[in-house]
Amino acid sequence: MNGNTNWPFDAWLKMAVMQLGLTPRDFWEMSLIDWFALTKTSSTHAMNKADLMKLEQDYEQS
Repeated sequence: MNGNTNWPFDAWLKMAVMQLGLTPRDFWEMSLIDWFALTKTSSTHAMNKADLMKLEQDYEQS
């Protein structure tokens, strides 16, 4: 690591618990390598507003 001590652990903990359903204990016992593998996106880009609107429209029609 580059010596930067400004890691966003608070934000990561919130994401782990609120979005991924992990317990705080699970999060704190996880290695950084595991965390990065778990949260790495396989998509080339994040969902934008147009993508979300299309998804909502498709969902409403089903």
